[in-house]
This record gives sequence, C-alpha cells and structure tokens, in this order.
Amino acid sequence: MIAMAAVLAVVSLAPAPVAGQAPAASHWNPPRLPDGRPDMQGLWIADAVGAAHSVEDGREQESDIIQGRVGERNPIVIVEPADGRIPYQPGPAARRKELLVGIFTPTKMEHVDPHVRSLLDGVPRNIYVPGGFQLRQTPGLMEILYESNHAYRTIPMDGRPHVGENIKLWMGDSRGHWEGNTLVVDVTNFNEGTWFDAHASFHSDALHVVERWTMVSPDQIDYTATIEDPKVFTRPWKIALTINRNKAKGYEIWEDAKHEGDRDVEHILETGRSEKAAGVTGIHEHHRER
Repeated sequence: MIAMAAVLAVVSLAPAPVAGQAPAASHWNPPRLPDGRPDMQGLWIADAVGAAHSVEDGREQESDIIQGRVGERNPIVIVEPADGRIPYQPGPAARRKELLVGIFTPTKMEHVDPHVRSLLDGVPRNIYVPGGFQLRQTPGLMEILYESNHAYRTIPMDGRPHVGENIKLWMGDSRGHWEGNTLVVDVTNFNEGTWFDAHASFHSDALHVVERWTMVSPDQIDYTATIEDPKVFTRPWKIALTINRNKAKGYEIWEDAKHEGDRDVEHILETGRSEKAAGVTGIHEHHRER
C-alpha cells in the first residue's frame, strides 16, 4: 500500500497539459509508403466528440463517464483565442444569439442543427462528430471516408489550384501538401449551410480552413485547424485535438443514412411551436459553464 501511495504521489505531481495548449511537436518517425510519404492509413476517431455539441466546451460529460474518464481535465478544443470562444463580429454574434433562442423552442427549419437534418457536417466538424473516419492514401490523393452521413473528401496532393470561386460546396474544396511529416490541407469554397457544432456556431461562404495532421505515434495524430471568415469573425481562430487509431476489434465504417419516412425534424418543430405557444422561453446553453 505504501509503494502504491508513492507511485500515485509521483503521478499526481507529473505536469498536466495546460488547457488551451496546442499538441506538442513530435520527433517520432512514422512508417512510410513506397513514395516516401508518411503512412496515415487506417480507422481513426477524435478524442473530442463533445465538440460536436459545442466546440467552445470540449468533451461531453456523458462521453467522459462512458469511457471511464471521470475527473480528468476537460480538453479545450479552441486553443486560440485564449478565452476559448469563437470571435464573432457584433452583427454575427447577435445573429447567433437569435439562433440560440430559436434552438430552445424551434419553430423554423433554421433553428434545427444541419446535422440533425442529415445535411453534411462540413470541415472541421466531420472530424469530431461521433463515428470516426477512415484515411486512405493513393498516389497523388488523400481520401477521408466518414461514418457520419456517409460523407467523404478526396484531397488532391498534386498542386492543382482550387475550383472557381463561384463554386460553393458543403465540404469545401480541399488541396493538400506535405510539410515534412505534417499533412497540410487548405480548404476553401464552402457554402453557408453547415455549423461547427450544435450550438449554432455558423459561418459564411467566405470560410477558409487550414488543417494540419501530424502523426506523433503509431496510434495518434495531432490535429489542428485554423479557421477564418472575414464576413463573420474578428480574427482567425484555431482548434486543436487528438485523433486516436480506432482499435475496436472488427470495426468497419458503416453507412449512416436516414430511413425512409423519417419525421424527426417535423416532430422537433411541432414540439417547439407548441412550447412557444405555451409561453416557454429560453436560450440554448453549453453543457456546462467554464
């Protein structure tokens, strides 16, 4: 018992990662494909699925309980700015507040999370929604197959330019290149249809995302995304999270699709309209205040 107490004491004194810090750089040398590029292929899942509810609030408490992480430090997904909040301009901030009131008692389609409506999640939300994804590499291409909404991205690595500026896409237009062992993906040409989370964190069609994927061990990728939108945000902001290899025995990506005749959204709106008629008011909140 004394020896165990000593071990626990040493562990408790070990420096903990500071909330808001980006993942540390790694000098680990990843396995290589025949073309010499890092081999990142396989099934992966982000350790921040709660960010799909609120990117400003990190992991969900329910996720911590299920995975036995009760009492652990809640990882902050937004690492810049330091307050962990999306830097909305005054006008868009007011618009977001209107949406949060609408989410509490939804009466219109715009009050329902696009993910709930089975629309594509966009970038970077597709990284941290539940379900995970598969990375595939072929000469000149990186492919990402997502379980959520059966989405996918094909990322050219040959230096070709982005598509024309008038083309607007749910998942944006991705172009990748390597900087050492880091995969850098530049994503443009978004439409306005996606949110970063279920907390009405919206953007415009001027959204620009730069992702950086770095394998730091055989089973871990450090992921960051720098996000800017001059129509909506006062400055660029940045998220950082850990992606782990999915080692569940026999796991494979399954098709995720709505069944025919699904009426969830209809019922959500009916309930919201009934509650509003009954005088129910409020605003959609984060899972917990920080």
